[in-house]
Amino acid sequence: MTTFNLHIAATRLAATRLAATRLAATRLAAGLLAALTLPLAGYAQSYVAGEDEAYYDAYSDGWQTGDWSGRGFKDWRLFAPEYGTAGEEQYAGFFIANAEVEADLAGAASEGRAFGIYANGTGFEETAAFRAFERPLAEGDVFSLRFEFDGFGSKFERDADGISSVGIALRYTESATDLSELSTGRALVLAIIEGLSTYQILDAGGRLNTRVFIDEAGIELGVTAGADGRYDLQITTLSDNVRHTFADRRMNLPDPDRAAAEDASLKSFALFNLNGGANNAYFGAFQLSRQEGNF
Repeated sequence: MTTFNLHIAATRLAATRLAATRLAATRLAAGLLAALTLPLAGYAQSYVAGEDEAYYDAYSDGWQTGDWSGRGFKDWRLFAPEYGTAGEEQYAGFFIANAEVEADLAGAASEGRAFGIYANGTGFEETAAFRAFERPLAEGDVFSLRFEFDGFGSKFERDADGISSVGIALRYTESATDLSELSTGRALVLAIIEGLSTYQILDAGGRLNTRVFIDEAGIELGVTAGADGRYDLQITTLSDNVRHTFADRRMNLPDPDRAAAEDASLKSFALFNLNGGANNAYFGAFQLSRQEGNF
C-alpha cells in the first residue's frame, strides 16, 4: 500500500472514530435527559396548598368572625368576652394591624399588614382566634406562619393575678364554639409565657424550654406533621434568620389509650392572647405546604 493510500485509510479511521464518539456522547446525553424526566421514587413533590395574608381584600373592613380569604383554610371564629364588671377597665379583641400605625409591628407584617390581637386591662382578659384547615394535615404536610410579641406589661396601675401567655395552638379538633375550647383539643402549643424569656413548646412531653430567646422582630414557625402522632417544629428568628429545629416530638393525643394516626391528625389552629397586656400579638404569612405524588 502506498503512502498516499495509507494516509487515506488513516483519515477514514479517524473520521469513523470521531463519528462513534459523537454518537456515544449523543446517546449519553439522551440517556441523562430521559433519566431526569422519569419519576424519582421517594422524592415527594411539595406545593403550596394554602395561604392567607392580612393585606388581602377580605380584611379591608377589619377582621371578624366569618371572614374567609386565601385558600386551604375555612373561615375564622373569633372569641373575645364582653367584659362589663363595674369598676374594671377591660379590653380584648381583634384588628388588622398597620405598620404605619403600630410602631412595634415588624417581621409579622406582609405589605405592612398583620393580624393583631389585644388583651389588656385591670382584669385577666382573654382572646382566641380559631381556624380549621380545609382538610387535616397528612404526613409530610407543613403549616407555617409568622408570630410577633414584644413581651408582657400593663397599661394600668393594677392587673389580675394569673400567668399570662400568648401563642399558637395546633388542634386535633376542627370546630370551636367558645373561648373555653382553647384548653381542649390541643395537640401542641408554641407560646410565650409571662416570666420566661424564651419560647416554650407544650406537647405530650410536657413543657420544653426551646432556649430560643424572644425575638422582637418575630419568628417564623413551621410544623411538619409526622406519622403516629409525631411532628417536627422549626423556629426561625427573623432578626438574624437563624433556624432552630425540634425534631420527632410527640403530640398530645385525644385519648391516651388510643394512638391511632387519624386521632392525631391536625385539623385546626388557634391564635391566643391571654392577658398579654400593653403589647399586641401579631400573626401573618399563613401557609400550607403539602406533599402529593412523586416526580
